[in-house]
Amino acid sequence: MEKKLFEVQGTIKSSKMQKKFTKQVSSLNENTAMEKIFGLFGSKNKLKRRDIEINEVKEVK
Repeated sequence: MEKKLFEVQGTIKSSKMQKKFTKQVSSLNENTAMEKIFGLFGSKNKLKRRDIEINEVKEVK
């Protein structure tokens, strides 16, 4: 299987603010790209999945 580059756009919600993000990740498909985003923000920023809203996932050519 070949890994592809995906661009994920969404919003991080906290109790006091909302912040938009755009992140590129290397993954096999859209679902695993979303899981990587949840893992990255969860481990670095101590966010729960419910605090991360993914609006768009698209493959970068």
